[in-house]
Parts: sequence; C-alpha cells; structure tokens
Amino acid sequence: MGNLVRVKEKYQVTIPAQLRELVPLHTGDYLEASVYLDGILLRPKRLVDTPKRKPSILEFLHESRTATRSREEIDAALSADRASWDQ
Repeated sequence: MGNLVRVKEKYQVTIPAQLRELVPLHTGDYLEASVYLDGILLRPKRLVDTPKRKPSILEFLHESRTATRSREEIDAALSADRASWDQ
C-alpha cells in the first residue's frame, strides 16, 4: 500500500517526505495534475523561463563576431553560458 495523505481545507494535500526524496521537488515547483485510471496523477513540470533560453547559434555568432574579444574571452563567455543552461 502506498503513502496515505489527507485532503485538507481548500483541497490541499501534503506530499510525504519519503516521496519528495525520490522525486526532486522544491517549494514553488509546479506539478501537472491529470486523471489516470482511478485516481489523480501528479507529475513535476518545468516551465520555460524565456530569459534563460539557449541562444541560437546565429545569435551567438553575430555577438562573437561583432565584439572585439580575444579567443580566451570568448571561451570564458561560452563556459559561463553553458554553466547557466544547466540551472
């Protein structure tokens, strides 16, 4: 038998700690709720944050070609951009 949770006022439920440890959830995360067989299925859902989108290769090339930067500066900028993509 799975974990038992209770529906509280305003139809709120608390996800048990054992389940939260198995699925990386944090305060403020979104869950997609859908009806599945005889119950409700909750799945973590990531929303796309437009400021953090990956730039297109054309945008990158235009930026790199017009800027007067050394190869080392461009490599450092690339490394910083790649690191921000994983966040």
